Amino acid sequence: MNHGRDNLDGLILPEFHLPTEIYIRQGISRNIPDIVAGHGTRAVIVTIASDFEIYNEPLSEIYKYFKIRNLGCIIYDEIPANPTTEDIDIAVSFIKKTKADVIIGFGGVDSMNCARAIALLTSNYIFCYEAFSTTDFPNPPVKLITIPAYPSFGFEIAPLYYLKEIHGNTKKVSFNTDLYPAVSIIDPELSLYAPEEKILKTSLSSLAIATESVISTMNNDVINIYALKSIDLIFRNLPVTYKEPKNPVPRVNLSTASAMCGIAFSVAFLSTSLAISLAISSKTAIEVDLAMSLIIPHIMEYNLTTSPGKYVQMSKVMGEDVRDITVIEAAIKAVEAVRKLEIDLDIPQRLSSFDITQNQIKEIAELAYTYPFINNTPRPLSPGEIETILIAAY
Repeated sequence: MNHGRDNLDGLILPEFHLPTEIYIRQGISRNIPDIVAGHGTRAVIVTIASDFEIYNEPLSEIYKYFKIRNLGCIIYDEIPANPTTEDIDIAVSFIKKTKADVIIGFGGVDSMNCARAIALLTSNYIFCYEAFSTTDFPNPPVKLITIPAYPSFGFEIAPLYYLKEIHGNTKKVSFNTDLYPAVSIIDPELSLYAPEEKILKTSLSSLAIATESVISTMNNDVINIYALKSIDLIFRNLPVTYKEPKNPVPRVNLSTASAMCGIAFSVAFLSTSLAISLAISSKTAIEVDLAMSLIIPHIMEYNLTTSPGKYVQMSKVMGEDVRDITVIEAAIKAVEAVRKLEIDLDIPQRLSSFDITQNQIKEIAELAYTYPFINNTPRPLSPGEIETILIAAY
């Protein structure tokens, strides 16, 4: 069967492929120059300005390690928060002059999105906005390394990025299998610098992507293991992080869960929650990760009757007792478990809690329908059905 994901770049994609070296351990950031040395000699670390402010101390340490190792390194922190395609073009113009052979995305999802776009455009001669309409690039990207500063709901691994396109003023997506990072270096110690609220929201975004990977029509036994394990790690460790924000142990597991959901998402390529959240973020001031955490229970409810057996699998790893009840009852427990987890973490449950009006819902639904992440849903979606999900979440 030919699914929508195969059509994104005209290729028939394998059931599982991951060309990325993944390092997940506390303190691994001290070894970043040694790892980078295997891939190039002139590195540019890309981080948006707000990430640079938060992670100035560890970035200074990493820069010092590069100097000790006698490797070329520049930190580029001129990209503002909520970056646009124009910001990327400015960065690429500068970075091309450095002759960099490694681009390192350090920080949150925005920093890694920028790094992916820059790696692609540094070796090709097009504007950033043009990259959204093609997958046929003359040259492969510059070697890319991602260093997430906190769990980044799979974007440390997944071969895509999103950015606000300056002409349409909406977030657009570029997917290309060449955008897998050569290396992802995940040091949970870095997440201790991140605000607790950010860890909660991005880990719930990982949960959203993992739950949808389980029910994707592109799901298979290999990625199912990654997705279910990601859900298991989040349910066991996120409440501990909430109660003990300075405890590094659960953050290791949440970082692992994020990478695992990214692996699953790269194959399953389903996240209605991400599509809707990109649309919400394009039209309002609500951040993508917050929107994802808010919308996921409603998406789970929408798909529940199409995949009850898979929901039962999720209920089990969420720690729910599904003995002596029907399959549908057991499936409903998965939705209830996610909602209870979010309530326990003080995550808002309604869109009406934010600066968004019901009049915007139709426009948001129509934009969400344009994103590629809804092609593999077990229950077909139309703009009208997305609008129904949004109304339920309002």
